[in-house]
Amino acid sequence: MIAEFKITDEDLIAQQKNAINNTKYYKRALVMTMLLVYILYFFVLIFAGFSMDTIIFSIILLLIISPIAWQVYKYIFLIRNKRVIKQRKNGMGVFTLTLSDNEFVKKSQNLTEKFRWDEINMFQEDSERYYLYLTDLIAITIKKKPDNMNEKEMLEYQAFIKNKANINK
Repeated sequence: MIAEFKITDEDLIAQQKNAINNTKYYKRALVMTMLLVYILYFFVLIFAGFSMDTIIFSIILLLIISPIAWQVYKYIFLIRNKRVIKQRKNGMGVFTLTLSDNEFVKKSQNLTEKFRWDEINMFQEDSERYYLYLTDLIAITIKKKPDNMNEKEMLEYQAFIKNKANINK
């Protein structure tokens, strides 16, 4: 089965958003960053000479606003990476995806990548794309609706990818 589609910077940004929300690496980075901020905040309050009541109140307040801080952190991380994503010219363009029972090949003008289905560690999707994660940091973005397929072929293509990507999970 051969599928053709175009990957844009929007697709790569969507993949980055998916990784930030779903991979262990980004979750650990988020927890470590927030923990470091809390510890530094605590020491600043102690060395500034605040009373223990003020320190406890400040920490409770910090814990209450933590969910907002988590979302802001994700947003800042994504904004920071947008520049890098837009410079990844090999990751964008028109791709041809060749699917077989054992492997798939994603090929463009500048890049050819060959993967076995059993190399996929995690499968994610959104409304427009599949994300096939080889590791927490390496993912292959595939469009759900190839440009060269009719509705019936597209449904077979989507079922094939879901079946193969989830086979070992």
